[in-house]
Formats: sequence, C-alpha cells, structure tokens
Amino acid sequence: MTSLFEHAADMPLAPLFAAAGLAAQLVSPLFRKREAMLSVQLGASCCYAATYALLAQQTATAICLTGAIQTSVALLAGDRPWLRKMGYVFLPAVLAIGALTYAGLPTILAVTACCLTMIGRLQSETLAMRRVQLGATPFNATHDILIGAWPCVAGALVTFGIAVSALHREQRDVRAGAKAP
Repeated sequence: MTSLFEHAADMPLAPLFAAAGLAAQLVSPLFRKREAMLSVQLGASCCYAATYALLAQQTATAICLTGAIQTSVALLAGDRPWLRKMGYVFLPAVLAIGALTYAGLPTILAVTACCLTMIGRLQSETLAMRRVQLGATPFNATHDILIGAWPCVAGALVTFGIAVSALHREQRDVRAGAKAP
C-alpha cells in the first residue's frame, strides 16, 4: 500500500490538485443553496479526479469523473424533475467502473461512497441532499485510510463536522419557519 506522500515526490502536481479539491470539499457544506453546493462539489470532483489520475488510482479517477458528469447533469436539471432523474443513469456506470477496475475493499468503499453522494445530489431539497451525502462519509474515509490518503481522511472528517453543523442549522431554520404564523 503506497501513500499519497510517497507518490507526491514523483508527481508534484498531485498535492496541488488535492489541496484545491480539499478546499472545495471543506467549503461546500457552508453554502445554503443546492446549486452553490453542487457547483463547489463539481470543482472538488474534478480536482480529486486529477489527483487520483496523477497517482495512478484508476478506480478513484473514473469514479470522480463520473461524479463530475453527474453533478453537471444535476446542475443543468434545475427544477426539472424529469432531467434530474437522468442522474440515476450514472449509478450503474459507477458499479460497472468498480467491476472493471476492482481492487478489493477500496473499490467497494469508493463505489459505495460515490453512489450515496450521487443519490444525494439527485435530491431536490438541500436538507435531503445533506442527509444522504453524510452517509457517504464513513465509506469515503475508510477508502482513504486504506489507500493512505491521510489528508483526504482529515478533509472527510472536517467536512463531515461542517456538514452536520449545517444540517442542524437548516433543521432549526425549518422548525422555526414551521412555527412562524
């Protein structure tokens, strides 16, 4: 098992893309609007895809790119439910990528995390999106631990904390709005 730090010496651009992806990942849950969150997630997916490609992690690269395409579709869908449902087409694609690039438990974890994240993106309400995507964190973090991507683990855990806080804020706002006359 090779760590990201060992690869960084051979591929100096990988840490730069990883840092950009991490920055996007960290700020994404701070936004209140679904479109803003998705836009930042698109940037994070592209940066992480570049990182994983530079580190020769084929499964993670392909899954991140598929996620980026699905995020683009979710953004373009807007309030059109029929177009938003097109995002479900990408779930079998992720499963196929996992099957074609299978490398054991890391693949299973990456595919699971990606599928949960994708299902979250397809939710029309921000609250539902946050709930589903939070479920991806344990799979994502465990994947990153197994491949030695410690900065990504830290990012996943910090993002989880931020997202939980944002979820509580939005739930409080919904309850307060329900009490208003």
